[in-house]
Amino acid sequence: MLDTHPMQDHDQPLQLPPQGRQTWLVTGASAGIGLAVCQILHAAGHDVTGFGRRQAQDLPAGFPDIAYHTADLATSQGCDLLAARAPHRLDRALLNAGLGYYRPLCRETPQAISDVLAVNLLAPMMAAHGLFGALLAGQGVLGLVGSTAYRGAAGMPVYAASKAGLDGFGRSLRSEWQGRVDVRVIHPGPTATGMATRAGLTSPLALRMMLPVDAVAAGVIAAMQGQGRLRQRISFGAILRHKITGRAA
Repeated sequence: MLDTHPMQDHDQPLQLPPQGRQTWLVTGASAGIGLAVCQILHAAGHDVTGFGRRQAQDLPAGFPDIAYHTADLATSQGCDLLAARAPHRLDRALLNAGLGYYRPLCRETPQAISDVLAVNLLAPMMAAHGLFGALLAGQGVLGLVGSTAYRGAAGMPVYAASKAGLDGFGRSLRSEWQGRVDVRVIHPGPTATGMATRAGLTSPLALRMMLPVDAVAAGVIAAMQGQGRLRQRISFGAILRHKITGRAA
C-alpha cells in the first residue's frame, strides 16, 4: 500500500553489507519501501521474489527484473498464494506490506479498522505461518516491518495499535523460534513514500520531515543482516550512523 518511486542519491550509491548471494522474499514489493528494497537487492545480485497488490502490467517504471506475484495478503487466498509461490528455501523474508489512515478513531469505519488490522497484523501472522518451513530450510531471518508509531500515535490509533500488535507478535515469535529462525521487527520512522498523503496527513512541516525512502530501504536491509537485535528503529540518526559505520541501527 506504499506508492512512490525511491529517490536516488547518485553521489552516494547505496551499499549492502558484504554477504554472499541470498534468496529473499519481499511483500509490499510493488511500491515504496518494498520497491526500493527489491531494487537494491536485485542490483546487488540477490535472488528476490516479490509480492504486491498491483497487477504486473501496473508495476511502476524501474521495477526490477525479479519474480513477482500479485497477491492481496489481507485475504486467506492471498496468504495461500504467498506460501505456494515462495521459494522452498529462504535466507530472508521481509513482510513489509502496510496500510493506515491519519484520522481519529471517531472518524474510522468498521471496514477501515478491519482492513488495517488484516493487512498490518493478521497477514504477517499468516505469512509467517506459511513461510516457516522455507526459512527453517535456509536458517533464515524473518523481518516484520512495523513503524515507530507502535509506541502510540494520537490521530492514528488503529494504525498504531496494529503496529504494536506486530511488535508483540515479533517478540513472541523470536522466543518461540529461537535457534531455528531468527526474527526481527524493524520500525521505520515516517517515510516519504506518499502513503502519508494518501492516508490523510496534510501538515507541510510533517511531510517535509519524512525520511528518504532509499535510505530507509537500505537501513531495512542492513537490519536484516548479521547478528541483529530483535527491535530496530530507523530514524535520521540511525540512517546517519549507518552511512558512517555501515552497521544497522
